[in-house]
Amino acid sequence: MNKECIEKILEAAVRAPSGDNVQPWDIKVSENFAQIDVYNLPEKDESLYNDQQIASFIAHGALLENILIAAKHLGCHARYQLFPEPDNAQHVVTIQLSKATPEPDPYYDAIFRRQTNRFPYRKVKISEQTLQALQQTVAKIDGAKVSLVTEQDTIEQLADILKVNDRIVFENKKIHQFLFDKIRWNKQQIEQTQDGMPVDALGLSFMEKLFFPLLRFWGYVSVANVFGLSKIIELKCWWQCRQASLLGMLAIKGTDKAAFVEGGRAVQRLWLEVTVQGLSMQPIIGLTLLIGQLRQDRLNALSEKHQLFIQQANEKLPELFGLDTEDTLVMGFRLGGEVGAEKRVKTLRKIASQQT
Repeated sequence: MNKECIEKILEAAVRAPSGDNVQPWDIKVSENFAQIDVYNLPEKDESLYNDQQIASFIAHGALLENILIAAKHLGCHARYQLFPEPDNAQHVVTIQLSKATPEPDPYYDAIFRRQTNRFPYRKVKISEQTLQALQQTVAKIDGAKVSLVTEQDTIEQLADILKVNDRIVFENKKIHQFLFDKIRWNKQQIEQTQDGMPVDALGLSFMEKLFFPLLRFWGYVSVANVFGLSKIIELKCWWQCRQASLLGMLAIKGTDKAAFVEGGRAVQRLWLEVTVQGLSMQPIIGLTLLIGQLRQDRLNALSEKHQLFIQQANEKLPELFGLDTEDTLVMGFRLGGEVGAEKRVKTLRKIASQQT
């Protein structure tokens, strides 16, 4: 193994998605470039969504999948072990690399093109071939499956449930503050931090951009909520979901940390296939994370009203998506035709590796 190959693998690795682009990983490479160790950084995401570091483990799964794809594409055989130190939950994975014959993979290029599209989509008919490709790529991860809904009646019912995802953000102070801590307002902030979300990546309309900076102030938001601000915000989510070509839910078997890493691998494979198909996708993951907390009786940080919202979603989503009630919901998403490519801004990534 050589440094140049490792650098290319790590360049692909860190293009993985993470909640609000927090990048909760520390990557170390052995002196002979034959081993990569990935560690979780709990301090990177202390949001209410990341209870027991589940959101971060999903992000680590996406990073792992990028490593596996890039290694194969660049001529490396990769073997991995999850949580190799039983007493160290932050040591997420060890990857052993050896030389092999390169196997070109279209997902490798898609890694660098994949991004969240928060703008409205062009409604298109999703072909049966595309639906099968999305399902098949997820099925390659043991225990993972994806439900895809294209019937308009069901989409409208789902949109009415999924919209609560955005409402809670503007009704819970801690979630709200974490989000706005991760927004980058200008080029200087973006380049200085190389994390978080540029404000231009949020899919805001011209009118929304005018008043959005005021929403970082919780005092303003709490007063505006009296006059219906959070309900107006959830209507945007409702409308965008209602107008989607497809709504989906990715699920896994199991609830331990290893299952969520594998779920993250499935998330990334799904997203890369969407990219290869020339479609747009926006994850709806906060709601599924809260549902997971509800199932473990760990929602005490939310108000009774919000707990009721999550309970209703927990009852309805498996039914509407045709999933088993014991399936663990990893990520909902909306999907549609590519729109707004000229408006979107890519999030930056930090340099990943530290040689040991």
